[in-house]
Amino acid sequence: MSWLKPLRRIWLLWALPFGLVWTVFMTLMTIFYSLSRLPNLHAVPRFWARILALGLGCPVAARGMENLARGQAFVFACNHSSAMDIPALQAVLPSNFRWMAKKELFEIPIFGAGLRACGYIPVDRSDHREAIKSLKEAAARIREGASVVIFPEGTRSTDGALLPFKKGGFRLATEAGAPLVPVAIVGAFKAWPAGTFDIFPHCAEVRFGDPIPTAGLGREELKSLPERVREQVRELMERDRD
Repeated sequence: MSWLKPLRRIWLLWALPFGLVWTVFMTLMTIFYSLSRLPNLHAVPRFWARILALGLGCPVAARGMENLARGQAFVFACNHSSAMDIPALQAVLPSNFRWMAKKELFEIPIFGAGLRACGYIPVDRSDHREAIKSLKEAAARIREGASVVIFPEGTRSTDGALLPFKKGGFRLATEAGAPLVPVAIVGAFKAWPAGTFDIFPHCAEVRFGDPIPTAGLGREELKSLPERVREQVRELMERDRD
């Protein structure tokens, strides 16, 4: 559809400046809230995400929220194929959660300070010892009552297909004894494919599967856990495809 290319270019003239200015402004608001010790800190990034998604023409819906018991801490295991995955999740997840994100994001001026203000957890994927330390920190947050979001693929899929799941994040769930929730983000790849600035309006939906208990699992059950969760994420992605 060659006629779409001019429309995409026109849309980018709005989407990129809006996304940048709105993100910088709300990051500064997050830092201000944190330093001022004002209540409801995590409502600020949620508001950022909801307005950003609407402004980019990518409204977010959620399905399966009834699977999440109120007050329960979870480890959300999500597919990852788009930068839109972040605001999509931030817009719909229960407010008391923490991201595990690569440490390079925390080194970005202003943005990194906002991440730290919210208590998000940097992960150094090049240093195994530091990565283990991050997992232990995340497990402590879960025991304190906060949920944690992981992307078990370890990187964004460049074609939208589900990549193999790495084992590291699953150690977090089993160490903390927290239920694992398979999560599929559908439509975000079409709105903003990985590795591009080709942003174009498209609805996204975050689909939550049934929580999988991790406490008391045997060795074989633990070994098969990543593939079990991956299969459930895949099923959620393909549901209602027609």
